[in-house]
Amino acid sequence: MATKSTGLNAARYFYMVTFEIAPEDEAEFNEIYDTEHIPNLLRVDGVHGIIRFKDAAPNAAGWLVYSALYLLARPDLPDTPEWKTASDTGRWAPVMRPRLKSRQRRLGPIVAAELVNAAG
Repeated sequence: MATKSTGLNAARYFYMVTFEIAPEDEAEFNEIYDTEHIPNLLRVDGVHGIIRFKDAAPNAAGWLVYSALYLLARPDLPDTPEWKTASDTGRWAPVMRPRLKSRQRRLGPIVAAELVNAAG
């Protein structure tokens, strides 16, 4: 999980985006997401962490299903100019967005969260 030093407790909202991606695009998708898209969005004030998920199996059409959970200080963050600028920076917008299928978005308050202390 990529996080800022402010930690989970500073996040009051979640924003989840789910994508379907063709198997042949998976390696490039992950490389761009991890090396460009996540670092760019973590620079936006109010983004406290990003967690990515992959479904265990492809969907019925054979597409791979990935989700990203963004931990946010404000619910309006994904609609701000700062978010849009960060999201459009690098190869994400021109290279990956055209290849994504069935983008779904969810947004809401975090009602409970606990972390296990790995050191304890």
